[in-house]
Amino acid sequence: MSRSSAIGPVVLLVIVTGCFWKLLTKQYTWADHPDMAYQVLPWYQFEAVSLHSGAFPLWDPHVWGGQPLVGQLQPGAAYPPNWLLFLLPLRDGHIQRVWLHGYFILTHFFAALFCYWLCRDLGRTVSASVFAGLAFGLGGVVGSIGWPQMLNGAIWIPLVLMFYLRVVRGQRPLASAALAGTFLGISFLSGHHQIPTYTSLMMAALWLIHIYQRRVRPLQPAALFVMFTALVSALQTLPGYEYGIRSIRWVGSQNPVSWGQYVPYIVHQQYSLPPLGIIGLALPTGDQNTFIGIAVLTLALLGLTLEFGCDSVRLLGAICAGALLFAMGGFSVFHGIAYLLIPMVEKARTPAMAVVLAQFALSVLASYGIDALRRQEPGRWCTVSLIVIGILPWPVLAVLSSIRSEVSREYERYAVAAMVALALAAVLHARKSKRIAERTAIAILCTTAIFELGTVTGANFRHRETPGGFLQELEKNRDVVTFLRKEPQLVRLEIDPAAVPYNIGDWDGVDQFQAYLGGMTANLVPFEEDRLAGGKLATMLFSLNYFVGRQPLRSGQSEIFKGTSGLKVYRNPEAFPRLWTVHHASSTTSQDLVARLRSANLRNEVFLTGSAPTLDLCNSADDVRVLQRSATRVALDAQMACRGMIVLSQTFFPGWEATVDGRHANLYEAYGAIQGVVVDGGAHEVEIRYRPVIVYWGALLTTLGLTAVLVLGLHARINSRNSGTRKSDKTVYST
Repeated sequence: MSRSSAIGPVVLLVIVTGCFWKLLTKQYTWADHPDMAYQVLPWYQFEAVSLHSGAFPLWDPHVWGGQPLVGQLQPGAAYPPNWLLFLLPLRDGHIQRVWLHGYFILTHFFAALFCYWLCRDLGRTVSASVFAGLAFGLGGVVGSIGWPQMLNGAIWIPLVLMFYLRVVRGQRPLASAALAGTFLGISFLSGHHQIPTYTSLMMAALWLIHIYQRRVRPLQPAALFVMFTALVSALQTLPGYEYGIRSIRWVGSQNPVSWGQYVPYIVHQQYSLPPLGIIGLALPTGDQNTFIGIAVLTLALLGLTLEFGCDSVRLLGAICAGALLFAMGGFSVFHGIAYLLIPMVEKARTPAMAVVLAQFALSVLASYGIDALRRQEPGRWCTVSLIVIGILPWPVLAVLSSIRSEVSREYERYAVAAMVALALAAVLHARKSKRIAERTAIAILCTTAIFELGTVTGANFRHRETPGGFLQELEKNRDVVTFLRKEPQLVRLEIDPAAVPYNIGDWDGVDQFQAYLGGMTANLVPFEEDRLAGGKLATMLFSLNYFVGRQPLRSGQSEIFKGTSGLKVYRNPEAFPRLWTVHHASSTTSQDLVARLRSANLRNEVFLTGSAPTLDLCNSADDVRVLQRSATRVALDAQMACRGMIVLSQTFFPGWEATVDGRHANLYEAYGAIQGVVVDGGAHEVEIRYRPVIVYWGALLTTLGLTAVLVLGLHARINSRNSGTRKSDKTVYST
């Protein structure tokens, strides 16, 4: 490796870290927005606590009566880099903000590094590759998005394309195809399906084109690509499918949708990139995710026009155009056709996110533009256009600022764009007239792009003294949490979302029912609907023994504690204990279940939608107690007067198993949603444990895929060295 090649990643690390200087001051944070503070950070907290206790976070017992964690995707439990974050030291039992900031910066560095590697693999110079890496890592969706699960899915795009292009070049095609599939599989592990889905669509189109051009030859590499994508992503996709088919999802429509229902197209339209929004690539509008900057756009256009004879340039241009057409969603017939015909596209409800593929293509094209300037002079049109763009806004801004006051820094945005355009025009003119050296020109171009991107990247970070921060909510109710932890019985909260908007269950380790999630298992829907209508089925069966809010929710609730923030704790008298026994079981249908439950004595009778077991009636009372409880295991001591069912107020879901005295026992879906096990009379030890076979299979397949690709890659590399057939990028990409 040459010295210049080695220094490129170091330069990237320094610049990326510097661009996030606000986080290094400890005064700002990127995580202070509703989804992160109320949902994602509590997930991360629960996962960190689980790993520190020596358990992998498979099941979240703190929300909605318990929910499978890996299958929800967005917690990112299947993404290995997250495990490193979760294992870092906690402070006062909570995940530290300094680790979150370091994690955020490193993720952007890896995005830049992967794009740098792609450009070097395409034969670009070190300086041009550094420019492309900075553009991708600091601009657009990658540079601005505040959802780590989406960011983590996007950073792998350069590596997927890099190894695909090696297949096209004939460079270790089988190993390269496997590696391309591996990195796409890793992107699916990230915790969100949207960007990996759009990347998959891009790759499917590229493979179809390649197969069409080369006829049968690419079929084997294409099959390997699909196989390794499926293998490596299995730890996330298999549990995700199991959860998806048994859950409902809130998508922004009037009603939640189930697995078999399409996300209404009106939702896709709402989250589409409007045609006018394409201007946001050059000017930072309301949606910062679109912005890539005039500097990157100018150099990308130069790369496209000056190097159009290069196959890779035309391919990148096609990716950019296709991604923009798809991102326009409801404004593009092509997206509508994909929504209708291609599986899973309808579940990716934000077409605008596909703009990340266009931004990626523009970043790489910009590296071609920089290298093209070393050998060719751009047409006069380029400099003249930049001068016009740079001069025209100033008189317009002068007039506008005298007529109307600025609302949201819109005038500064146009002023920055004008300054950048003038700087680019000056550099191009000076370089054309040989008044500055090539190295100086490239340094100025990089500096200009960094300045321009820096006006947007980090602009939405919240200062710790800014009032109204969302993270402040997490610390407001420490006294309430302390009180609840001291209660002798197991606690499960019914909450007022207006008073407690965040997932207090995951953040503080206190069980709650309704939670800030994207979905929940479908068997809970009738109980939540009944609760919202004023019913008490959920309160009783899910043991919601406390309500937390500022005012009582219903009559009969008694106040037992008031926190300094004004939050109050009320006791729900209707709540059942977390554990009880019944000696009469009846069968019913799912359609009649709620009606039967409302009219029955639920402490004495259990209803099942399948066949009901035979139970005995007895005069004496049973005695059942919880001996041990963790997220994935509940151990019970049972003294049964006669044969009956022990009911555990915990969500029923595949993977939960029961044993009685060490022998397997059938676990019933009692009352249509919670867990029940039949136990004969006498003293027994009962254990209910979560052993999700689908997660174990997924972990096995992911491990198999990663091991196989490592062996395949090493074998291909050794063979290539021995045969001396490795091709140089310079030969392949001559134009």
